[in-house]
Amino acid sequence: MKKLLFTFSIFIHLFVAGQSSTSFEHNGISRNFIYYTPTSWTQGESVPLLFVLHGLTQSGAGIMSITDFNTIAETNNFIVCYPDGLNNSWNADMNITVSQADDIGFIEELAIFMQNDFNTDPNRQYLCGFSNGGFMSYKLACESNQCFAAIASVAGTMSDTVYQNCVPQYTPDILQIHGTADPVVSYDGGPTVGVSVDALMEQWRAFYSCDLEPTMNSMPNTNILDLSYPERYTYTNCEASLELIKIIGGGHQWPGIVTLLGGLGTINMDFYSPQLIWEFLENKTCSETSSTIELKENPTKKILKIIDMMGRETKFIPNTPLIYIYSDGTQEKVMKLKH
Repeated sequence: MKKLLFTFSIFIHLFVAGQSSTSFEHNGISRNFIYYTPTSWTQGESVPLLFVLHGLTQSGAGIMSITDFNTIAETNNFIVCYPDGLNNSWNADMNITVSQADDIGFIEELAIFMQNDFNTDPNRQYLCGFSNGGFMSYKLACESNQCFAAIASVAGTMSDTVYQNCVPQYTPDILQIHGTADPVVSYDGGPTVGVSVDALMEQWRAFYSCDLEPTMNSMPNTNILDLSYPERYTYTNCEASLELIKIIGGGHQWPGIVTLLGGLGTINMDFYSPQLIWEFLENKTCSETSSTIELKENPTKKILKIIDMMGRETKFIPNTPLIYIYSDGTQEKVMKLKH
């Protein structure tokens, strides 16, 4: 691994700014990704990192072209990375299996690579995903040893498997964007796609001890010809930020982007979703830095369950002492603070 990172360091320093594409081997398989570094970036500055995860049948290059997060990264001085899923898909334990790849391990290794070679800030790592990429973002939020400070999912929810077994180690701030007329990932969920948006939001509301009902804030309906309009729901008194933008009449699309390759159904044009997503993500931080050393030395160590101090199995609760039981037989007393 050290030899790999050293080799990459030589390559990367030749391209200190702009767009590049490269790969490394993970589990014996070549994994590809594109990254963009803003012209203001310097090796001595620790900057945020955004992963943008494509949908099923798409690619990193395709989602880069659709969203143009590069322009936002240039303006706001962060690095954006567009990894490729194997066979244009992510292993998010989908209800209908599309991949068996170790994508959690790949994204975690990629995060470490970016930390080591680009000095990205491990406390300011973000995830954004569309459709299958949104499902993958939630799987990472539930299962990864790396801390992602915030995630934004567009038209992607959680598979039944991830939903039922979600035990997050951290408390990422969450933004869900979803159309009520999505013909691919139904707003109401289903046996082929996973849980409903309402069930997803309720699970994270319970995780974060939010008030029972969110506050609805109207958003401008600036385009009356797009047959849809947005509503923004913000949960209050939470341990982390939790928001839903519900697109009434919206399809399986990126709001604000007219493209033939982006999705299916009605495109809401009342706001530009990549810019809104970055405004939600920016300045979010992890309350505790994830350990890259532990991750590299124990790649198969997974959490089996969490119990409270009374021995009762529970889910993650911030600011509370808990006992983590791992797959290698070890136990650890943990209390993760969320300020």
